[in-house]
Amino acid sequence: MTPQTTTIPWTWTVLHGPLTPERVAQEATDIAARHHLHLVRTPNGLLLTEQNHEDDPLLRVGWRPHTPTAPDTLTHTVPADQVEILIHHQPTGATAATDLTEALNQALACFTHTEQEQISAAMPLLDRFTPDRSHLADWAIIVRDHYVENTLGLIQALLRAGVPAQWIYALDKGDATLRRARIHATLRQLGCASGVLDNTTINAPHTHAAELAEGRRAMDAFIKTAHQDDRRVMVIDDGGLIAQGYGRADAAHRVDAAVELTVSGLKRIKDAEVDIPVFNLARSALKLRLGYAEIADSCLRRLRALVPAVKMIGRPVLVLGHGALGSRLSRALADQGCQVHVVDPDPLALIEAAEAGQTTHPTLTRALERARPVVIAGTTGERALTEEALSLLPSGAFLAPFASADFSLLAEHPHTVRVETEVPGIGRRYRLSHGCEVTVLGNGRSLNLFEADAIPTQGYDAYRAGTLVAADALASLHEHLSAGVHTEPVDHIVRESGLYQAYYDTYLAAEPPPTTLETPGRALANPVVRTSACVVGYGKIGRLHTQILAEQGAELTVIDPKHQDLPKTYRSFPHGVDGLPPAVRSSIGLWSVCTPTTDHLPVLRSILAHDPQARVLLEKPACLGHEISDFQELLKTHPEARIVVTDQYRHARALDVLREVMDRFEPDPTPTHVAVTFVKDRSADIALGRFVDRSYGVLGYEWLHMLTVLRGLLDEQTGTAYFATAPANTDLLATYHKDLFVSALTERTHLSLPTGPLHIDLTSSIATPTLAVGHRTTPDASRPFTDRHRKVTIHAGRTRFTVFFDPVTLPGGDHLGLNRHLVQAERDGVTLHEEVVDDSPLHTAVRDATTKLLGTGPMADPDLSSLHRISAIADLLRANQPLFTQPSAAHG
Repeated sequence: MTPQTTTIPWTWTVLHGPLTPERVAQEATDIAARHHLHLVRTPNGLLLTEQNHEDDPLLRVGWRPHTPTAPDTLTHTVPADQVEILIHHQPTGATAATDLTEALNQALACFTHTEQEQISAAMPLLDRFTPDRSHLADWAIIVRDHYVENTLGLIQALLRAGVPAQWIYALDKGDATLRRARIHATLRQLGCASGVLDNTTINAPHTHAAELAEGRRAMDAFIKTAHQDDRRVMVIDDGGLIAQGYGRADAAHRVDAAVELTVSGLKRIKDAEVDIPVFNLARSALKLRLGYAEIADSCLRRLRALVPAVKMIGRPVLVLGHGALGSRLSRALADQGCQVHVVDPDPLALIEAAEAGQTTHPTLTRALERARPVVIAGTTGERALTEEALSLLPSGAFLAPFASADFSLLAEHPHTVRVETEVPGIGRRYRLSHGCEVTVLGNGRSLNLFEADAIPTQGYDAYRAGTLVAADALASLHEHLSAGVHTEPVDHIVRESGLYQAYYDTYLAAEPPPTTLETPGRALANPVVRTSACVVGYGKIGRLHTQILAEQGAELTVIDPKHQDLPKTYRSFPHGVDGLPPAVRSSIGLWSVCTPTTDHLPVLRSILAHDPQARVLLEKPACLGHEISDFQELLKTHPEARIVVTDQYRHARALDVLREVMDRFEPDPTPTHVAVTFVKDRSADIALGRFVDRSYGVLGYEWLHMLTVLRGLLDEQTGTAYFATAPANTDLLATYHKDLFVSALTERTHLSLPTGPLHIDLTSSIATPTLAVGHRTTPDASRPFTDRHRKVTIHAGRTRFTVFFDPVTLPGGDHLGLNRHLVQAERDGVTLHEEVVDDSPLHTAVRDATTKLLGTGPMADPDLSSLHRISAIADLLRANQPLFTQPSAAHG
């Protein structure tokens, strides 16, 4: 009888990806050690055996080159060399094989180093606005968001900004995004904590109590450990954690600040008794004006990808909600030729939709009675599908939920559904109780995130950069902010950061900008400034000077002892003039002083002490009022120095156009009334401790600009008469402020000239919602007020001439855009002339100043007549200051 042999089956697993043989061997070595196995290297791979059983391996590992697949990132990364890995094992080696497979899959899931660099490179604004070490570096950060590539980019930026990986906790919101597993693996590899706190868990805590409890335990531990390490905790979130009470005063484990990302998050935290400052990016200008266009585009692309066989052009499509997303999606669908119907209970929203050419309905029921849409898109974020509307759904319709709650009725009321069928990769098909069949695309959640990466990485670049800028500011200022949700400071911080200009220059400008703030390596063909320049002070105006000087070809150095976000693209030092290395200081051929006014004279002294022949561009005002004589004495003792004080409105081309228009329409009559109004609401600045001038009050902000404008409009004789008029002989209507001295001021001057009387009104405000006008010393709440308003009005003969300086808002609400000014002439209610002037007075002023400073021709000392005037007005106002508004400490 022939003996029978039993063959033990071997099992194999095949993996593919960009791993080197060395990495495979490393993982196999770790597994062998964990399972007490012996590892043997062979010419073709590795063997894992029990001790002294090399001829009977439990597991074989081999590899060979593999043809790369298409890039698994949004950018077209050139794939790295890839291998095919074979793991072949006996039944007794199954556990070790499973562990090795999991370890290799974990390594394969991570984005490669090249892929991570590509994700970062695809977000140039985020990289540009990431400081080397931010205020966030001393915080612990919780980032709860969709696991998409731009979220990974934000976390990469936090790491570059100095936040240690162990103090970053990332939480996935639970949507089925395409690369969520890869992002999770990469975050773990980077050393960050990574988990899931599903939106469903947040929205329905009673039915997901176990998941919520587990998530809270992990969160509590992270917050507790951070506080024990003397770290404050900030959450960048959509309200999920705040809604769970982490922002309450009595929370056992309370976060210290939050950045809110979504409107749904705002709804969640509405009744959360928030006792921490929350920066609201959800309703910020950044998201409303830049973010939602990209979101709407991603929604439409995903919709068309999931229903490629469905004709949509010319057919009715129903959009639920006409808010920030719905309005943009409606326009995009209309542009593709769809018949767009809009449902919204808000009459104003219906008006906007109807005037955009869309058919409108106040309720979904009414819409379904009048149209049979092929697609119904939900954008409200609330339950929009009702029992009544359910019976009217047309069979074959596709429901596209771009907000999670719109069609939740189908999942929450099973009695309305006879059959529910999963369509893999597409969604769920429902046969309803009345026989209608509809398909909910995706998994009932945000459709643009369903098995997709949603928004292009570059499309969210500005939003992520703005998020980082706002979070960094919040970390710096949170102790000075009141509890609750703040939107205005966010808008102000982002606007003042220069992000919008950088966004335009990077993505939208018709021509690539010449050497900009962040691309100093490009040299101009004919540089104006052939020297090394140093910008002292890197606030808003310092950044602008840096950009302009770079455009002129200067080799730049930036110093600022008060800023931690110095640019990486230039030679930078976090200290003052005296702290510069001697070799650097001696190489500077041009200085631009952009520090606060209180520092102007000390900085100028330091510069001249090291270089008595220095060329210095000084921002206005040149100095404080009580320092004028010291300033003049310093210039007198340094006759070889060349000093120019920036006076940008002296170069405003809109004023040249105004004079030309006046000569055309009223060549003979002289003006009878000139009014100059420069308003900029600096409440947000002041609340953050920025741009606070207690010496001049409102006079230290726009008043010098107004005097320059006035000087440019008056002839020499009239200008001399005005400046000779003592402030005591004018009407001064002031709004006193206990912290800011004077926050609003109107000066009315009456001149008796040989040509007749001239009335001059100058008005400015920095912190009040309206202007002090008439004979009131308190604001008039009935008058409208805008954030920034710069207007010149001249009456001559029968004609009124007006200049609106940037920013200009047209009657319909549109904006002319950056550095665009409007000149108008009107007579008897009829517009005689209207002209838009493209001009940047600051650019012209700085270029003119540098030409003079670096030239050899004679130069007069700076004209300080305007400075003398505002100083005299400030002295007069201070002498009459009410006692109850006087600060306890000395001003200044």
